[in-house]
Amino acid sequence: MIIFERDFEEMLRKHQASLDDRKKFTALVKDLFPDQAKNVNLLLMAYNMGIAQDIQSASHVNNTFAFRYVKQLMDDFGMSRVNADWIVSVWCSCYGGKVLGKACDISIQKQGNGPAIQGEQLSSGKSYGDLFTYEKSRRGKGLAVTGFRGDKNKMIIFQNRSGNTPVAEIADDSFCNSPTEEAILTEGITYIGRNAFSECHKLHQVVLPVSIEEIEDSAFENCSSLKSISLPISLKTIGDSALKGTGLRTIEIPKSVFWLGDGLLADCQSMERVTIPENIGRIPDRMFEGCTNLKKVELHEKLGAIGERAFFGCSSLDFLEIPDSVKQIGQDAFTNTDKQFIIQCSFGSYAEEYARKNKLKYQLV
Repeated sequence: MIIFERDFEEMLRKHQASLDDRKKFTALVKDLFPDQAKNVNLLLMAYNMGIAQDIQSASHVNNTFAFRYVKQLMDDFGMSRVNADWIVSVWCSCYGGKVLGKACDISIQKQGNGPAIQGEQLSSGKSYGDLFTYEKSRRGKGLAVTGFRGDKNKMIIFQNRSGNTPVAEIADDSFCNSPTEEAILTEGITYIGRNAFSECHKLHQVVLPVSIEEIEDSAFENCSSLKSISLPISLKTIGDSALKGTGLRTIEIPKSVFWLGDGLLADCQSMERVTIPENIGRIPDRMFEGCTNLKKVELHEKLGAIGERAFFGCSSLDFLEIPDSVKQIGQDAFTNTDKQFIIQCSFGSYAEEYARKNKLKYQLV
């Protein structure tokens, strides 16, 4: 954690002007810390509340100043006391004390030493978790989230417990067509239901915990503002059309995944390149249908089949190298690709036979 804090301080010194531009600052933090999604989200939550600007105008960054943010993060977003204390102390110490050189009473929280920021007891009103609605999980023990009753629904942090009961899933249709812009799922949630976030056109950020194992059909379909998503290493299955019509430019499918649904990335018109990992033996039907900007796809030497209409309408795709391992290619797999589209394959391969039969251009490699 010390390395993260040091690097964040250095970033602020070099790019202090970026604090005045939300998009630029957000992109900068994500680029600098690509593998630390949790810490990045904590930083950005405090930033979006205006902590940087308040530190700039403060004459003295003291405990009263800092606790205001700790309390708001806990009350409004259900953040744990430990996380709220840590991120506020990072902002106060790194930016206020070290970068701006202001009088600062706050030191960064040290693990096991208790909170760095002291303050009054929190009010005993409703907790953030009480704003969710639940039903009994149909997949086993625990609860499924069915909705959110809070007023501040642009950013939703999904809790992993309600009282003493674990929350295991996001229910089918639960946030379909909602105004949610950011969805942060906490560790312990394992399943995202059918249509859970479909048609959420403003949703631009999704943080998935390592515990996620299944993403159901159409879970994020037509989330057109979603430009990137990091799939966890424990993920096993991704359902039909789960990411169809999103704004994804590329995607990395974890090696843990053994099932991909049909039409998974169809109509992702910003998608440019994809690498199919070795754990995927078949490209599903309509996998990339309508991905008009797709230019490069890398296939592995163990791939066995390419489904029907898999690349239908990929009008920017001008070549595809198909390995000898492929023994099945579905109907219209390459219809309406680039006019100069060429299949690259070896002599005597199934791909060569398919190209000849369907009157497609091919090149022996």
